[in-house]
Amino acid sequence: MAMNPRMEPFQGKPAIPPTEGGSEWMQNEVASQMAGLQSRIQTIARLLLEGSGIEPFLDAMEVVLRNPAAILRENGKTWMSIGLRGKEPAEIWPLMQSLSIRHAGKVSGSGYVQTAGEGRAYVHPIPVRGSKQAYLVLLERDHEITTLDTFSMERLSALAGLEMANMDAVRDVEGKYLELFLQDWLSGKIPTETDWKRRAEVSGCSLAVGMPLCAVQVGWHVPGPSQEKLHEYTRRLRAERLRGIEGLLAAPSGKSLALIVPMSSANLSDGEEAIDKMLSRLISELRPFLEDRDIRLYAGKIAQGPEGVHGSWMQAMRTRQIAETCGMKEEYLSYGKLGAYSLLFMIPSGTEREQFLERYFHPLRQADHKGGGRLAETLEMFFRCNGNIKLTSEKLSAHYNTVVYRLEKIQTLLRISLDNAEDRLQVQLAIKLGKIPVNSNV
Repeated sequence: MAMNPRMEPFQGKPAIPPTEGGSEWMQNEVASQMAGLQSRIQTIARLLLEGSGIEPFLDAMEVVLRNPAAILRENGKTWMSIGLRGKEPAEIWPLMQSLSIRHAGKVSGSGYVQTAGEGRAYVHPIPVRGSKQAYLVLLERDHEITTLDTFSMERLSALAGLEMANMDAVRDVEGKYLELFLQDWLSGKIPTETDWKRRAEVSGCSLAVGMPLCAVQVGWHVPGPSQEKLHEYTRRLRAERLRGIEGLLAAPSGKSLALIVPMSSANLSDGEEAIDKMLSRLISELRPFLEDRDIRLYAGKIAQGPEGVHGSWMQAMRTRQIAETCGMKEEYLSYGKLGAYSLLFMIPSGTEREQFLERYFHPLRQADHKGGGRLAETLEMFFRCNGNIKLTSEKLSAHYNTVVYRLEKIQTLLRISLDNAEDRLQVQLAIKLGKIPVNSNV
């Protein structure tokens, strides 16, 4: 919901009056304030011309205007002057949160708004390109905000807009280099560690030496986002970061999103458990970040260094291929959890494969096509329920005796005994193999 700031009468000196017909005192007062305003703008503009950046710009504002300053962006990004950066997070967080919440909608014009702790701030929009608004904020904390301060805010917001545009342009160029580096890294086009270090340095990619890494592919169950949207997601991941995943790297990869996730060495005693915990945190943070899309995560094994990331990425892609081919519905899945599927997927088409399926799988499918009573589904659920007929009937919403009848029919049809461990193993493998289309592993 749009929110207009509450306008209040300016405090301090009166507004600058027109000079025509004014007294000599008024003319001197105007000249004095104009000189002060010009001096302020020149002092702070000099910092930007020297390439100092946003935070030194805000630090200079705090010195000149004698109050802390900040820049807020609609996506939650915040820059603060030194008087705010030096505060403890517990002290500054309620203040910045109140400002961020107040400016979640589009703000038009400038004026005073109330902040946490009965304080107030003067807000002026920053002219920036794009749909996301930005705001220059002066907090009334150390001194009362004067009319000259509000005029200064108007001029300084234009300078802030130019610096932010320059910063965004630099980040876009750096982002393109980083995306290309990550894509080459994942695809195995960086042959040596020396090449990797050189490319990483040029691209601004900093990773601790020996840091374990895991490649993750983000896929969509429905047709995924456009290439433009994927690039936007990548830029946001670089700019905003995720709370629970430090140092994550992202790049578009075809119609999906490729992630390289640093893994804490403290969590590697059980690699698969560490990956599961990471994927659980990651998907919960990515869903709102990717606009609540129906995403799936597929992870390779943990690589013990940069040279192993290509292999981890290949495993992540194979995990997705197997999961989609076999109709696996998990929200996230790692290569190590594929189990027998990773082996069965590699079995080529041939006489032995067809004979095995003809013995243990095709009779069930043929009976179901003739209206045999959901035999394949019943048997698969029976295995999932560890042979518990009562639980199987509950899962299938079928009568207990119906399930018993189906299981007896299956045993007769396949000439097996479900009490025999070897028979059960053969049938379970056949059901899994039967889900994999012929030549899908080519």
